[in-house]
Amino acid sequence: MDGSISSATPACEHFDVLIVGAGISGIGAAYHLRDQCPDKTYVVLDALDSCGGTWRTHRYPGIRSDSDLYTFGYRFKPWIGPPIAEASAILTYLEDVIAENDLARHIRYGHRVVHAAWDSTAALWTVRARRDDGVEGTFTCNFLWMGQGYYRHDQGYTPDWPGMAEYRGLIVHPQTWPDDLDYSGKRILLIGSGATAAT
Repeated sequence: MDGSISSATPACEHFDVLIVGAGISGIGAAYHLRDQCPDKTYVVLDALDSCGGTWRTHRYPGIRSDSDLYTFGYRFKPWIGPPIAEASAILTYLEDVIAENDLARHIRYGHRVVHAAWDSTAALWTVRARRDDGVEGTFTCNFLWMGQGYYRHDQGYTPDWPGMAEYRGLIVHPQTWPDDLDYSGKRILLIGSGATAAT
């Protein structure tokens, strides 16, 4: 098997390495596997419909990096834009890395990992992933590389505070920002003091 991706998804496929997530970590892992282990087969599974992870999920106005992108970028493709950049520039950078290094054929979007189990006897991981159309595929791999980030992309954390159900205003989580939100002339309360709130 050469590690390339076919359009059909067989009942079970084996790869030397399975990478979960096509954000900056997963893309970097794929590049280094291609570069340093060209004899290894690999696949990248991502639940979203395109690359970028957090930069694709978060769409609130003004989203940008909160750290110097010269240290965020890859050693093999140094960042050459402004040190603080908007999400669209970061997404373009990641898309360029995929295109320049022929990584697209190894990435399957719309594949949400729902189960992973290690078998010590066989020395294999078995991973189940559900596609957007509801079909589940099974993969085995010798090495499972988790690059999916540290939070749920489909549902941001919202505390269950007393009185939220009675609140008459709008509660908006930055992770599920509505495209048509008009907040002009509104009194707004921000909860949190991190990079998202500052942006």
